Amino acid sequence: MKRFQDTSQQLSVLVIEDKLGDFVLIEDYLLEKFKLIDIVHLTDYADSIVYLQKFKEKVSVILLDLHLPDLKGMELINGILAYNFRIPIIILTGYTDLAMAKKSLQSGVSDYLIKDEINPVILHKTIIFARNRNNYINQIELEKLNYENLFNFSPQPTWVLDSTSLKILNANIAAQKKYGYSWDEFLNMSFSQLHPKGEKQLIQQMLTTNEVEFSKNYFTHLLRDGLGIKVDIHFRKIKNISNGGLIVQSNDISDTLKHIETIEIQNAKLMEIAWTQSHEVRAPIARILGIMNLMEDNMDNLDELLFWVKQLRISTTEVDDIVRKIVSKTSLIEQE
Repeated sequence: MKRFQDTSQQLSVLVIEDKLGDFVLIEDYLLEKFKLIDIVHLTDYADSIVYLQKFKEKVSVILLDLHLPDLKGMELINGILAYNFRIPIIILTGYTDLAMAKKSLQSGVSDYLIKDEINPVILHKTIIFARNRNNYINQIELEKLNYENLFNFSPQPTWVLDSTSLKILNANIAAQKKYGYSWDEFLNMSFSQLHPKGEKQLIQQMLTTNEVEFSKNYFTHLLRDGLGIKVDIHFRKIKNISNGGLIVQSNDISDTLKHIETIEIQNAKLMEIAWTQSHEVRAPIARILGIMNLMEDNMDNLDELLFWVKQLRISTTEVDDIVRKIVSKTSLIEQE
């Protein structure tokens, strides 16, 4: 291993080349264009993997000869790429092979150079472009990972659908836990399969048209075990996807609907109590008031007075019974 190191290094290049003459030439080109550089020279695949596993954070770019003593060609390229070191790789080869160049670039290699055509300027530009491109790709990958985390760890069941067929393209962890289907099972389903037969056409129409408002406020979703839940559904089109896509989210409102139903039943019972108060209670009270007036008019007639006292007791007992019924009904509502 031969190293040229500067304490204020900005670039570290790993040259994997088994021919010493080729390495010396590459080394000269690098030192001519990069003043702050650390050059590491290795001659085979095995040692290179060991080095990268230990020091991948320090390596800025890899210059890779396609023919090493222990591995060569696409097998060599795929071997290094399999470790996903996230380091730009520039292939160096002694002959032109367009098919190989195309395959290597498609597999994830940053660039492909013919040794006889390399000069300091070309090598310098290639390394700068490769690093810039790699930084951009890594940034995109990081943003993609962040979006995937937001999708997967959302507490609400969420799916990505094909906007035409409603085939499920992705389902987050919450959807898998809530509905009981595995990720693979979801990917073999259409979103409409989560709905009972009577709703399939309706949900298809809602998700595939541009209607903002829809008459149905909620839908039924069938879980894997056959249990039905009531859900409201929110969806948005995904932009910049060539074949179109939808992101769909469901919210289980079964408990909310049950709560509303309970409140409606309680309200009906309260209305019944209110009717009782306004009709049944007022009748005996009116009689009591009338009896009291008659008693006042017949204070000298003992027989009449006793009769009306008896009627007063009957009406008072009737009022007491009605009040007891009201209290009993109110207690039942509170228990519910």
